[in-house]
Amino acid sequence: MPPEWSSSSPELLLAVDRTSGRPLRAQLEQGLRDAIRTGRLSVGERLPSSRELARTLGLSRGLVQECYAQLQAEGYLVTRPGSATRVAAGAAASPGTAQPRTVAPRLVADFRWGVPDLKSFPVQDWLWSTREAARAMRTADFDYGDPRGSADLREVLAGYLRRVRAAAADPEHIIVCNGYAQGLGVLTTEVGDRAHGVVILK
Repeated sequence: MPPEWSSSSPELLLAVDRTSGRPLRAQLEQGLRDAIRTGRLSVGERLPSSRELARTLGLSRGLVQECYAQLQAEGYLVTRPGSATRVAAGAAASPGTAQPRTVAPRLVADFRWGVPDLKSFPVQDWLWSTREAARAMRTADFDYGDPRGSADLREVLAGYLRRVRAAAADPEHIIVCNGYAQGLGVLTTEVGDRAHGVVILK
C-alpha cells in the first residue's frame, strides 16, 4: 500500500546539477526514473505537484510539467483529472534492486504467553473514550507529566487497593507502567539489585 501524506504536497529528494552541462529536464527525468526503478518511489505513491517541485528545485513549472508528461508517456506516471500525479501500476522496480516485502506466515493458533486476543479489542469504545477524554484535557496534560504516571490515576488506584485489597497504598509509592513488559522490567531491575540478582516471581 503506497504511503499517503497529510500535507498538501509530499516531499521528494531530487537534485539537479546546473554545472554539468546536461539539460535540467533530462536530469529531472532521469532522477525520477531512477527513484521509481529502485523502489524509492513505490507504485501508487503520490508525487509533489509541478508547482511545488519547481519551487523546491528552483526550476520553471513548465519544465516540471514537461518532465511529468514525458514520464507519463513512457508509462512511469499516471495522472487523472482532479487527482495528483502518481507512480503508474506498471512501473515496478527493477529485479534485484528492491527487496520484496516478506509476509509472515499465518498462524493456526498463537500460543505466545502474555499476548491477549487482539481481535477482541474494543476499538470503537477505545476511540470514543479517547475522543471524550481529549475534549476535557488541559493543554498542560499533553506534556510528558510525572514519570510515575498520572497523579489522579495513582490516587484512584491507591483508593481501590485500600478498599478491595486492604493494602496500605500510598499514591506517592505507586508507579503506573505502560504494560506488562515495562512493569516486569522495572520490577526485575529494582528487586534484582536488592536481591543480588535473584528474583522469584509467583
